[in-house]
Amino acid sequence: MKAVSEFVFRNPWIYIVLAFVLLLAAWSTLISIALKHTPERIEVVK
Repeated sequence: MKAVSEFVFRNPWIYIVLAFVLLLAAWSTLISIALKHTPERIEVVK
């Protein structure tokens, strides 16, 4: 476990990569939920 923490402390850019991956996962989850629960279509009559 000490080797992992030393690796992370020597390479702080890993936090940025992990945050980006987490952000992508959150957006993809939100988009997939929105696609499963789309509202019904309403026709616009002119």
